[in-house]
Amino acid sequence: MRLEVTLLGTGTSVGVPVIGCGCAVCTSDDPRDARTRTSAHVTAHTPAGPVHLQIDAGPDFRRQALAHGVTEVDALLVTHAHFDHVMGLDDLRPFFFRDRSPIPVVTEARTAETLAEMFAYIFRDGTYPGVSRLELQPVPPGAPIAVASRTRPEASVEVTPVPVYHGSARILGWRIGALAYLTDVSRVPEGSFALLDGVEVLVLDGLRPETHPTHLSFGEAAEVAARVGARETWLIHMTHNVLHEDANAMLPEGVRLAYDGLQLQVGA
Repeated sequence: MRLEVTLLGTGTSVGVPVIGCGCAVCTSDDPRDARTRTSAHVTAHTPAGPVHLQIDAGPDFRRQALAHGVTEVDALLVTHAHFDHVMGLDDLRPFFFRDRSPIPVVTEARTAETLAEMFAYIFRDGTYPGVSRLELQPVPPGAPIAVASRTRPEASVEVTPVPVYHGSARILGWRIGALAYLTDVSRVPEGSFALLDGVEVLVLDGLRPETHPTHLSFGEAAEVAARVGARETWLIHMTHNVLHEDANAMLPEGVRLAYDGLQLQVGA
């Protein structure tokens, strides 16, 4: 199965440039130093047709979708319920203008409960005219599930929720074929490495060179990458402490900084 992956955003929770900051990164003219909030779009090419998966939808989702040609979403895979990963849920409404079939929001049970509270007008009361037909689909971590195309139900792809830790909070990464996407990670529990066996392309949290209580540093991310053994690892969720060109040159072989709009090809 061939995957086309677009990293729509690669920045931390406040984005880069940071409001009111005049540092070298926030004033850089290198487009790779401009980072919207982290999310990705994956198109899985199956024998029965493509399946379009959106991983997280933060406050920059609308302009990310316009900038990078996201025109279909068959399922939304949510890592966790922090603002920078879910506040773009309402921007999925245009995907229902021509097709009112539901879009599943796949996540673990605790996150689903939080989203039902945050977006009660979508998931509970149904009083908002034209509300998106998003349907919460709680899944147990570690158990593969099939996600189908909205328009071609015979086309489906298996996704595996991978439990990881964001500080003390357990959240989800996602395994899709030979791709693994792990954002907002400070620790990968031992049992999750088995779920990452055979990954060829790893997209991994890497906040900055210095340590942080809820995110991997560059050095810690390199250790996870070495353990997974993917042929290539791309770091995401970087802060404005990271000047792309300088930091990229310091990373070990096979580990590189991602940037907004980076396109990856995974699998045959």
